[in-house]
Amino acid sequence: MLFFARDREYDLKTVQPGSTSVYERKVAVVNRAMLDLGMGKYQWMVFGLSGLGWFMDVYWKQSINLIGPFVRMEFGIQQIAFLNVAKQAGSLIGAIFWPLTSDYIGRRPAFNITLALSCVTALVAAGSPSFAAIAILAGVIGFAIGGNQYVDSTIFIEFVPASHQFLLPMATVFATLAQLMSVLIAWPLVTNYSCTPRLVAAHQCNFMNNLGWRYYLWTGGGLSIPMVIARYLFHLLETPKYLLGRSRDAAAVSVVQTIASTNRNATWLTLDSLRAIDAELYNTTTPRNTSPTTPTSSTRTLKHRLSPHKLPALFCTPKMALSTTLVLFIWSTVGFGYTLFNSFLPFYLQSQSSHPLSTQTLFRTLAIQAACGIPGSVLAGYAAELPRFGRKGTGCVACLGSAVFLFLFTRAQSDEAVLGYSCAVAFCIAVAHGLLYGYTSELFPAPIRGTGQGVVGLASEAASLGAALVAAWVGLGERSVWVAAGCLTGAGCAFLGMPYEMRGRAAA
Repeated sequence: MLFFARDREYDLKTVQPGSTSVYERKVAVVNRAMLDLGMGKYQWMVFGLSGLGWFMDVYWKQSINLIGPFVRMEFGIQQIAFLNVAKQAGSLIGAIFWPLTSDYIGRRPAFNITLALSCVTALVAAGSPSFAAIAILAGVIGFAIGGNQYVDSTIFIEFVPASHQFLLPMATVFATLAQLMSVLIAWPLVTNYSCTPRLVAAHQCNFMNNLGWRYYLWTGGGLSIPMVIARYLFHLLETPKYLLGRSRDAAAVSVVQTIASTNRNATWLTLDSLRAIDAELYNTTTPRNTSPTTPTSSTRTLKHRLSPHKLPALFCTPKMALSTTLVLFIWSTVGFGYTLFNSFLPFYLQSQSSHPLSTQTLFRTLAIQAACGIPGSVLAGYAAELPRFGRKGTGCVACLGSAVFLFLFTRAQSDEAVLGYSCAVAFCIAVAHGLLYGYTSELFPAPIRGTGQGVVGLASEAASLGAALVAAWVGLGERSVWVAAGCLTGAGCAFLGMPYEMRGRAAA
């Protein structure tokens, strides 16, 4: 497949605004070294472990959506949307917290902590004695998973060569697989171990006869334990681009050399390759009659220069400011529209059906709908590399397609049409989400990538929280689907205004 051929020409020198001239020169050298190394064993392991994180993130998000009707039966809560509000509130905090920590203390802590925290919390949440308890613990789960996908995206894009950046959008296939697996796991548990309508009507639905949703959370916790162990056993190196941004050139070179060794390969990159850039820039910026500074003071100066102010750097030029503003708008509108539809899909399916759906039929429909998103994730990586589409065109078409099928969903007159349109929405949304995760990571250079991802995550989760609050206070119905479609229409149009097309460019 030509679109990931190593011998294709890639732009390794153009760096997004927000870093320094020293970093720009050095990251071009590192990008060339990574491209020459190619995709090897170490990067594939990072891909797999990051994918497991994406899998469990979406699994837990979907689990809160799926257990809502059964939690409502047991605790008699009418406004069950507040369970999603609690999850989104936690995600809002996590979305800014974890990516920001990755810029200041490194990528590794968030990589190891988030998955373990969500696993332990879910196991505890399964034993919740009240709605307040499950809501609070759903918030903690949200906090753990809120920023994990953004951190994992940052880690992967900083290890992968330019020839394989398309794998990041494709990696969201782990997320769509998680949606399918969560439905398939919940299906037998909640249908066989939940309160019957007669018990609910008699107000006799309690802990012992409504264990299905608890079994579901325990199963998810057990499933994630080996994933947590795998992450802790794997020695994740700090990314070379993060180290460059912290002025730790020797450590960055050492990481690239370790990757080469793990891949049973060799690299030409040495510390002298980067020191030559320091010498060149120093000689061109220092007057001849000035005595040279000591290595220590030079290192301090360089370190200061390589630590730009994070938030202002996201808006440091008019073009970069436009890019950041539009990507925040896109994430907000996609987050609001997606949450307003997908988080409450079981309720929409019930309301759109020509007759009351049994639990078996509902979960069969949810499983089919989730499976439709899998090819969308794969297509996202492929379409983003097409010359006539690229990142911007793919995002535009995916968002506008989602909006069209959402409008058609409200007009469906048969169960088959409801299923068909919901599957089409799932496919298009998967393309849009896959494209966004890859494109956003490419838009920010490594010194501010975590901050950029955090601000983007904050915007997305704040919009998702707003959607959950709208659902809780206003209710769910045809108008809420129209609002979701309108949001995605706005996102599709905003893609066309993005000033940067990152196809063919190495992420800095």
